[in-house]
Amino acid sequence: MKNLPLKISDKGVFFVDISQFGIAFSFNFIMTFLPFYIFKVSLFGPKETMIWIGMIMGASSVTAAFAAPLWGKLTSRFRSKFLYETGILCNGIICLLMGFTENLYLLLLLRVILGALGAISTVGLILISSLSTKEKLHRDLSLYQNSMTAGQLISPPLGAYAVTLFGYRAAFVFAALIVFVFFAFCHRYVNDIPLQKKDFPAGRSLTKGILWGWVLSCVATVHLTFLPSILPRILEDFQVAGEAALNTAGFIMMAYTATAILGNYFVSTFFSKQYLNRVILFVCLSAALFQFLLVFSRGVISFTVIRMLQTGAVAAVFPIIISLFAPGVGGGTLGFLNSSRFAGNFIAPLMATSVLAYSNFFTLYLIITVLTLVSLWGFLASRRAYKSA
Repeated sequence: MKNLPLKISDKGVFFVDISQFGIAFSFNFIMTFLPFYIFKVSLFGPKETMIWIGMIMGASSVTAAFAAPLWGKLTSRFRSKFLYETGILCNGIICLLMGFTENLYLLLLLRVILGALGAISTVGLILISSLSTKEKLHRDLSLYQNSMTAGQLISPPLGAYAVTLFGYRAAFVFAALIVFVFFAFCHRYVNDIPLQKKDFPAGRSLTKGILWGWVLSCVATVHLTFLPSILPRILEDFQVAGEAALNTAGFIMMAYTATAILGNYFVSTFFSKQYLNRVILFVCLSAALFQFLLVFSRGVISFTVIRMLQTGAVAAVFPIIISLFAPGVGGGTLGFLNSSRFAGNFIAPLMATSVLAYSNFFTLYLIITVLTLVSLWGFLASRRAYKSA
């Protein structure tokens, strides 16, 4: 039997995923070597430089957290594809400019602009929600998440090798070129959708569920993103330094991103929507346990294995939460939920570097574990209240 051609909606979903792969690839290509780059160009002392790393790596995420709901609301006034392409193009331009500054203040400003103009995954979520059927929505959202995660998987070692072979500036330029290539894919193949409906007032129980969903998604993102900014310190404790530390950092990020893809794929494939609350309970408790166990690692191998189990457990949380709310809310609400990822991306490096600057790894891991348990309790309680309302 001949293969049937992709439906229009399927084609649109596929190429939205492809474009998100390219953006995530470029972003994490840079994130691998950015802490090392900041250490190289910094004129401050070690403690002050650690704070600068946290601010620069998290700056784009905090502005994106505020911009994400705005991108969602704009889809009721402007075509989603136009907004999506504009955001992709802005990402590429900012990546290019970052390669031509060694001033930490200017680098921080560029990261802020990157976040303000680059929170386009909200529009991607809206495109997926509109192009997908209700039956396939959870699977397609999981694929969307995995496309971004796949970009995160492949890029870290390539970013590390690019710096060792060609230097920092060439690596920044290459990251920008990748974004421009996938912009062309998006322009050619992604289908447009009608203007989106405006948000409508939600009931009290639904609003409470959305708020706790935001908090839990934020904490899940902290799990996934707190590590790169402190990897130099972790590897230093494991007596790995210099070029070996840079390459080891790329390997660790690649390994735990791979298990994040596998964990997300497993959940979306083998669990139906009616069991998703139980799945969230299981994966969050598992992630909290593995997060705490990181303190007992005694070398690169044991640390990496525990980290892989942790990310494999927590990666499915965000697409599950989006699939639970997406069918009944507008673009602004989806943007608000998506802003949780950017908030987590901002909080994670800033919290990790700040805690380590004044305390130790045990304190950091314990804080993340407690935040996970509290946000999980609040989300499940709000879901029970919504169902009983």
